[in-house]
Amino acid sequence: MILEQIQDYPRLESFLYILGILGLLKLLKVLNLIWQLIHPSTNLQKYGIGSWVLITGASDGIGKQLAIQFSQKGFNIILVARNKQKLEVVAKQLKTQSHIIVTDFSQSNDKNLFDQIMNQIGNRDVSILINNVGVDVLNKFHMLSDDEVYNTIIVNCLPITMLSKRFIPRFLQRNKQKSAIINVTSLAGKFPTPYFNVYSATKAYGEFLTTTLKAEYPELEIFSLSPGEVSTNMTQNRPPSFLTISASDCANGLIKRMGSNTSGHWNHEIQAAFQKIVPACFYNFVLIKILAPKWLKERSLNYKHNKID
Repeated sequence: MILEQIQDYPRLESFLYILGILGLLKLLKVLNLIWQLIHPSTNLQKYGIGSWVLITGASDGIGKQLAIQFSQKGFNIILVARNKQKLEVVAKQLKTQSHIIVTDFSQSNDKNLFDQIMNQIGNRDVSILINNVGVDVLNKFHMLSDDEVYNTIIVNCLPITMLSKRFIPRFLQRNKQKSAIINVTSLAGKFPTPYFNVYSATKAYGEFLTTTLKAEYPELEIFSLSPGEVSTNMTQNRPPSFLTISASDCANGLIKRMGSNTSGHWNHEIQAAFQKIVPACFYNFVLIKILAPKWLKERSLNYKHNKID
């Protein structure tokens, strides 16, 4: 009876139809989020246990923890960063073979840098490339120095691009086993983030590059890790809390969810879903009026302390 009455009003029928489609899409998103949180851990054997994982920015934070945890899973590790001493400390914590490549990615505008990396890798069977190296900068846009802008763009955009370009041909030849490119971006790359202006834009570049390459090379696993706030040097080693997770938890979350875009830890998966429904004006108000001033003060104090040391 009700359906017959609705059919007498085509506009109402169309409106309800559209409303039903939108409701179904929302439900699918919720179900997808639940699946991401509870699905079984990835079977890493598909990449070839005993193969190599190359990790940039491997001397600290997320990169260091990824190296330790992939090594615990039976992978050999290629550690890439600019501080040889720190890399050697990480190498001693690994359970498998390791190889150190000392590289300063602030010099990434020199294309020979990437050829040198590939030469040092040699014939090692690399199955997973993790583009983790990155820097951030926090301030109002007009107050950033030119050097800060250039360095952020160079470090956050060129290595992820050029290393992916060099590894894809190698991965396409690994027909019998899966290969993966993991680009470490950020929630700030999914939502425009005031005061993290240039950083946010470079991480959005990483997200779009990842999506494009994934479509072009379906035979490879190409996906992003886009965490929220992680307790690392980049966040002034802010202790884990309700919103902040440890680098170890972030790495563990990635390993469990290999193969598709993820924010890693379940906490950040929920944060990412929540940010999609929060009005931008509210998010911007909290960031500009509350969080950014606090973070700027925190960084200023740490800078003065480090300078005194």
